[in-house]
Amino acid sequence: MCKDNGTFTKTNRSVTQYKDVFLTDGKVNQRIFLQGEVGSGKTTFAAMMALDWCGKAPCEPHIFTDVNVLQEFTFVFHIALRNSFECYDVTEMIKDQIINCIYSSKEDRKKAYKLLNEIMTRERCLALLDGLDEWTSPDSHHNIPTLVEKHSSCVMLITTRPWKLAAGYVKHSEIDRLLKLKGIQNSFDFAKRVLSCMVEEDELQQKYWAFEKYIWDQNLEKLMSSPLMLSVIVCSYAEGTELKGSKCEIYSMLLDVLLKKATSEKKYIQQPRVSCFKETQYIQPNLAKVNHIAEAAFRLMFSDKRENALVFGAKDLDALVDDEERVFALKTGILTESESSSSVRALSTFSFRHKSIQEFLSAYHIACNEHVINTTISGYLNRHDTLYRDISQVFLFLCGMRISAANALSYVMDACENYALIENYIETYHQDCICDGYKEAVANKQTGINLTLSHFKIYRYDEDLEQLWVMNQSKVISLVVKTTLHHSSYYEKYPSKIVVDLSSCHKMKSLTVICDETDLEGKICFFYQ
Repeated sequence: MCKDNGTFTKTNRSVTQYKDVFLTDGKVNQRIFLQGEVGSGKTTFAAMMALDWCGKAPCEPHIFTDVNVLQEFTFVFHIALRNSFECYDVTEMIKDQIINCIYSSKEDRKKAYKLLNEIMTRERCLALLDGLDEWTSPDSHHNIPTLVEKHSSCVMLITTRPWKLAAGYVKHSEIDRLLKLKGIQNSFDFAKRVLSCMVEEDELQQKYWAFEKYIWDQNLEKLMSSPLMLSVIVCSYAEGTELKGSKCEIYSMLLDVLLKKATSEKKYIQQPRVSCFKETQYIQPNLAKVNHIAEAAFRLMFSDKRENALVFGAKDLDALVDDEERVFALKTGILTESESSSSVRALSTFSFRHKSIQEFLSAYHIACNEHVINTTISGYLNRHDTLYRDISQVFLFLCGMRISAANALSYVMDACENYALIENYIETYHQDCICDGYKEAVANKQTGINLTLSHFKIYRYDEDLEQLWVMNQSKVISLVVKTTLHHSSYYEKYPSKIVVDLSSCHKMKSLTVICDETDLEGKICFFYQ
């Protein structure tokens, strides 16, 4: 991605070599950011870089073959930022997550830490910092993890969800290179490889052709770029379950697969509180446990103790679930437990298998307890008004589960967007979040959709955005219309001009038209009273 008018925009240039990640015009990029949506493969890509540096990649790559670029780093350190809430210094993170796990004695750890600082001062090292969106600085002065000045020859590659950058937490001056991870390069090829592990060789081709037809018939192709989504879609299909394009449905299936590990008892939910549970078989026999674990997911995610939102100790977990529920969650794989070494004693920490699973369970708890929006969530956002975009995935799932709750949450989130006084004419993260929620609601056949969006940015004709405009005309505060992208042949099937009816926009305070063309006439049409 490149800087354009004060923001970063896509260049549509594929990056397939490590040299294009680490170098720009022959100059080394010191701070590299890799952004990608949920399940797009950020963690996997960072792990693969470490394996490539070690020469231990599990298969022969077709792209990123220039591993010699990685060999220029003396050391590579892979750090999970969710496990380092207590510090912002990268060397301290390495000490806590790596050195303390290698050495047991206090003296050995002290020597290793001294050696680490000497190496990072003299040699070029690479710090792979995974999950900036899962990390909060212990103070208000550091938006990203830092290296001390004498470690200036070292490089940081930081992965994050897009909202963290879109919200302005990171200054553009702190970004030397920004890359966007789209997901799987060839999703059908990947699907065939996964399918080959689950069916007999003589059945593979026929099964694959049927799978390909199923994907196009059910309009699931947009979900196929996500490794996480694709894995669930392929595995469920191989077991005879066909999905309809709802992310809630897919995560319900994923949850059902996890619960299957703990029990053989099967039972359908006759009148589920959320429709996406309708086809599940293992949730009903374990419904009480699922409800308590979902409440724990919610309470932790919306806790004022941000350091415990994603990674938490036994004391925090025990306050929310009993011993039987904790063992159940660990046995199913909903929760994972790891041992964090310290200079005093070994401590167990817990986290959900994937952040998106915690978000899905949190949304389920909200759907069953709608009152928490105006109490817990509203209060949480009042105290942390910059974090409203961090709950975008919770909102997405909620749109598919209970639209009345999603309508209410969209209103709260929109109020935060107004408070933020967005002045960026190009950034559309919040609008895209509401559009995705609308699509999820439609995919789950929700009725009574009335999502709030008061800031619109229209760059091309979009059917979903048009529906949101119709339901929000009386609430619109600002409108930006940009026509330069409207000449692409991709949009030939859409109307040749953008038509905007301002007749009911009585609260509008700002209207901006951006057009690089000398002839604006015929490209955009406004109706107003």
